[in-house]
Amino acid sequence: MRVRLAVLQFPLLFCFGTMIGLSVYGAHFQSFVGYIYLIPLLVMPMVLSRLGPPTHAWLRRRARILAAAGVVLGAVAYRPLHLSFWDGQSPAQAVVVNAFGIVAAIVSWLAVSEAPEDRGHGAWKSAAALALVAAFFFLARAYPMIPLLGAALFLAPAVTLRWEPGAPAPARSATPNVFVNALSFYVAFELGEVVWDLGADSAWGPQLALAFLVAATVAALLGRAGEGAVPDVAARPRSARRAGVAALAVAIVVGLATAVHPVFVLSPLRQALLGLALGAFLVATLARVLGTGGGAAAAQGVWLWFTVGLTVSNLYSAQLLAVPGGRLAFAVPAVIALLLDRRRVVDQPQALE
Repeated sequence: MRVRLAVLQFPLLFCFGTMIGLSVYGAHFQSFVGYIYLIPLLVMPMVLSRLGPPTHAWLRRRARILAAAGVVLGAVAYRPLHLSFWDGQSPAQAVVVNAFGIVAAIVSWLAVSEAPEDRGHGAWKSAAALALVAAFFFLARAYPMIPLLGAALFLAPAVTLRWEPGAPAPARSATPNVFVNALSFYVAFELGEVVWDLGADSAWGPQLALAFLVAATVAALLGRAGEGAVPDVAARPRSARRAGVAALAVAIVVGLATAVHPVFVLSPLRQALLGLALGAFLVATLARVLGTGGGAAAAQGVWLWFTVGLTVSNLYSAQLLAVPGGRLAFAVPAVIALLLDRRRVVDQPQALE
């Protein structure tokens, strides 16, 4: 489970939490301060996906130090934000959050290829990690920026990992899975709508917590279904692809319902349905990237498109009532990618701790 926490802290807690800060509480993009935040959100995933085995090995030898530094930086970054004091014009805040984000991105990148200490029940570990993510978003009702603290605390168990030197090194030439990237974009697009609609009213916290709890349940059910001859259903490429198709189908249904009835964006039922999509999406993604040589590079593409999806969702939210049906256009890339994707996953993922 420690590996799952290290992998998921960056996209689900740091990126989402920082996007909430920038979008809800503001950023000063007319100066260099605002653009500092884009380094961990957009630049780091692109840089890390292009780094090769030598850099990977060098950073792995220092992974425990990096994880420990991340815990400290996360605590320092969160302290002034505890009561929602987000200063979009503060260079000090931008630098500290940026430094924490860089460390969080690196540790997530390293953890994707971490060798397992045991090989079973990977989906159950994903379920437990998602339940913890849900807990931090539930607390966001009172402390909106607490997902950033959650990202720091998720790094703490990584300090105790052995960080095996024989873990698969990233492949610079790893071919990105266009469907998974497009699916990441669309699921994030739908998931973020409730935040941008409610804004400073942090009632979006329990709403997102519900989505992550349902996602945890999906992962747990897949783990139960995988008991027996195959200990982890998420480790089977065919099942992973079916999970991705199911995630897309549910997200499209949610998008269609929101287009027909825009106020549906505030419904807990919508978040529960998005939890189904999110759970299936994460199972499909983790099955494709964890423990594989090209997984470290591929995961960064998925996290990048997740952040881009949140960004586009925020920009579109202002047009939700004016052009409610326009949201369906954002599902088109995933649908096209699915139709064009005739290849099966050949790299067998390994269940990780």
